[in-house]
Amino acid sequence: MPRRTHRKSRNGCLECKRRHIKCDEKHPQCGNCRSSERVCEYADRFRSSTTRSERSNASTPTNAWPSPGVGPSTPQPPGEQPAVEPVTTTCSEDQPVNMVHAELLFNLVTETIPSLGDTAFFGGLSPDLMRVGISTPYLINELLALSALHSSIVRPAERERYRRHAAQLQTHALEILGQERRDVTQETCVPLFIFSSTLGLHMLCDTVIYREKSSFDAFLDQFVHYLKLHRGVRAITSEAWEALRGSILQPMLQYGQEKFAWDADLGPECQRIMDLIEAARLGEKTTAVYRQAVRALQVSIHATGVKDADPGVKFIGGITGWPVIVEVEYIEMLELRRPEALVILASYGVLLHQARHVWAFGDGGRFLIETIQAHLGSQWETWLEWPSKVLRESQG
Repeated sequence: MPRRTHRKSRNGCLECKRRHIKCDEKHPQCGNCRSSERVCEYADRFRSSTTRSERSNASTPTNAWPSPGVGPSTPQPPGEQPAVEPVTTTCSEDQPVNMVHAELLFNLVTETIPSLGDTAFFGGLSPDLMRVGISTPYLINELLALSALHSSIVRPAERERYRRHAAQLQTHALEILGQERRDVTQETCVPLFIFSSTLGLHMLCDTVIYREKSSFDAFLDQFVHYLKLHRGVRAITSEAWEALRGSILQPMLQYGQEKFAWDADLGPECQRIMDLIEAARLGEKTTAVYRQAVRALQVSIHATGVKDADPGVKFIGGITGWPVIVEVEYIEMLELRRPEALVILASYGVLLHQARHVWAFGDGGRFLIETIQAHLGSQWETWLEWPSKVLRESQG
């Protein structure tokens, strides 16, 4: 099926640019943001009358890195709510403290990272890792963006305010990363790896919590976009894997390697899915793609450390890891709405449902499973037996 194309708009809202979709440019809220209940704001609201010399240091990000294509925001005119400024290391030393950033950093250290359970996911609160974060502008912007996203969920009264901060700080992070275009080296690989992990969690949370509600197709397109971007950023760090193994991340990487056991046998649930795929005679190439996706799912199930409907995922890296370790051909099958690929995705929804107590996932697993059930219909009940069983048992 040919891919739909559209003319890029220079005047679309920030949210549509961040999501790489066409904006109808309606004011005060575009159609996409209205239908998906998102914060809709336009770049011209965040531009001030700064002089050309004051803007000379701002450059347009290149296509070398994933970027939402939105330039850094400058202060708003008086009387309007201020935009979120990027966190940089080039500010004048006599600048006043940015209270928003201070609040988000405090929340990151005391609430966001501890709330994720297994501190090995971020290396805990290691001083060395925190030092990397505060000395790397694109990384600290994304870390604070995750903190803002967390706050938007646990503080519903201020949801829209924190969502705006999260979106704009993430935009700044991607733009700064795009502008730097650094080679992947021993020095740069550590912040890049932490960034890819943080961005992956941020995007997964944004996809399943603040999900598209207009249709199944819209949600699946959003999920596929998340998969592609997460894989793209993580692929950059794979160039320096050996350097990472000799870095301060070595204990965290060793822990993850022990969790992701590729030599483990398929459990009964994954074996059942694989038996159905084999019996369907889909052809060797397609079957091989699904076989790898199911194997990756089993590895992720093992890594989370829980079974069936019991909440209490011990390692959320098992959840955020699966989107990275599936092959790109599987993502293409999802994009084509192949039912077998959707069954595997619904089974991944079980992992999300097991972590429903974690703010980043909430009811995302249930939504994923129930939406796929409704899309495929009763003829696929046998294939969806495990996800359906988990939902029933979790209600009991």
